[in-house]
Amino acid sequence: FELVAGVSLLASCSFRLRRRNGATWDRQTIEVEPRSAYLMAGPARNEWEHSIPPLAEHRYSVTFRTLRPKL
Repeated sequence: FELVAGVSLLASCSFRLRRRNGATWDRQTIEVEPRSAYLMAGPARNEWEHSIPPLAEHRYSVTFRTLRPKL
């Protein structure tokens, strides 16, 4: 996918990002609040891996993706 946009609902969560840096990892965590939106493009899509750890509360995410152009 090219672009990924999402809306986070009900509970806040930790949106974790990591990318390889030689033998180690660069890591970032972004706190995503309820009713917030995010857009991942460029390096966030191509260089970083993302994950959300399990939560004790219910959380919903509405996610939209665009396809990459065919080369």
